[in-house]
Amino acid sequence: MNPTHRHELKRNSVPFLGALALSAAFMGPAASIFYNIVPAAAVAGTAFPLSFLISMIAILFVASSVIAFSRKIQSASFAFAYTSEGLGQNFGFMAGWMALLAYAMVAPLTYAGFGIIISEFMMRQFSLQVSWIWFFVAAGIAVSVLSCFGVNHSTRATLIFLVLEVTVMLALFGSVIFGSGQNSVQPFLYRNAPQGVSSLGAGMVFGILSFTGFEAAANMGEETRDAARNIPRAIILSVILIGLFYIVGAYVADIAFRLQTPEIASNGAPFDVICRRFWGNNWAWVVDLTVLNSIFANAIAGQVAMVRNLFSLGRAGVLPGFMGRTSRLGVPFNAIVFAFLLAMVLGLTVGCWIGAWGVWKLMGAIMSIGLIIVYALVSASLPFFFLRQHRSEFSRIRHLLVPVVCLLLLLLPLYGTIWPVPIFPYNLAPYVVVAWILVGGYRLMSRQRKISFAARFGSSLTD
Repeated sequence: MNPTHRHELKRNSVPFLGALALSAAFMGPAASIFYNIVPAAAVAGTAFPLSFLISMIAILFVASSVIAFSRKIQSASFAFAYTSEGLGQNFGFMAGWMALLAYAMVAPLTYAGFGIIISEFMMRQFSLQVSWIWFFVAAGIAVSVLSCFGVNHSTRATLIFLVLEVTVMLALFGSVIFGSGQNSVQPFLYRNAPQGVSSLGAGMVFGILSFTGFEAAANMGEETRDAARNIPRAIILSVILIGLFYIVGAYVADIAFRLQTPEIASNGAPFDVICRRFWGNNWAWVVDLTVLNSIFANAIAGQVAMVRNLFSLGRAGVLPGFMGRTSRLGVPFNAIVFAFLLAMVLGLTVGCWIGAWGVWKLMGAIMSIGLIIVYALVSASLPFFFLRQHRSEFSRIRHLLVPVVCLLLLLLPLYGTIWPVPIFPYNLAPYVVVAWILVGGYRLMSRQRKISFAARFGSSLTD
């Protein structure tokens, strides 16, 4: 080993389009529409498209706070860096701690989704019965190997997959909107929410879940070209473009439900049936492969974010030091291997207990709740940051009113995760998050480690 080698990520290796692709693909547009629509409709009734619209507005408020920070701070993890600068290091540690839990859920849930979808596809198209576990492991290996070639290869692959999935789904959306004769404004009216705010809040759980990951570009501060300019652009464009995609997709699903086709109403993945109705059975495989494409791109983007958090922690000594090392090309091989092993253990353990769809639903709920808390902490930090460090630039609307509105909107999905109580084992998600908070709080508040641990954690996640 060369003693002069500096273990750091490769600078200026991610262009604007790469950052945009990571944030957009992390949201998994096609997969989110495919699998979050039905549970959203189940709790929000015919007003579930309104839940997605409100979710987009809430995320735009969150994005405003993230963007305001990103213009001032370039970091390897937005959660700790931004919250620390506004609310202090202890709150910053908890934000980073929550982000670590949320990002740890991404790989196992996407690999499980990929595994079960392709397993069902093989059975449906070729009558071949292959366990989802084999495809789970194969997806993990493929994503990890791709990461070993460098983040620029990951971003290029993500961009290609993203364009393919959005193009196919938009074509299907157009077929339904212009070919059904069922257009109406009813899905966007509050009166159609069966239990009012409670229903909309429950629907927002799946809306926010669909948007989680929009901030992925903010974790690329060390590698993005002209980060202070390109990261804000990537974040806001990804939220607006994918948000509009979600709203149109939810509206299309509502049209399909109003057609009262039994196969659509009872199907956990309605767009497969929608495709068969509007494009014919011979083209249904296109949508199936599009969803697989979406999940794989989601897995790549999520793994990039997780690996960078692990690398940062290892670099500072909070986690074992071997995870903070890179190759001469700036590739954090050890963090990639650890992320792969962690995903295998978490995904296969939960999968053997409640199945692949159980992994998707339970870990998706944990990730969603964790990131909602992170978004709330970052938003709450913004006014304090500008009042203390950039008072001359402080705006009462953008730096105070917007974060307050954001916090109020985020209360809806948090409430929706508690009431009505989900069935077992999905009701465990809030308890997992609370347990993680308690563990982090214990580590933080330990008298012997309080100062040194928080300081080291902070130094690992800021540039």
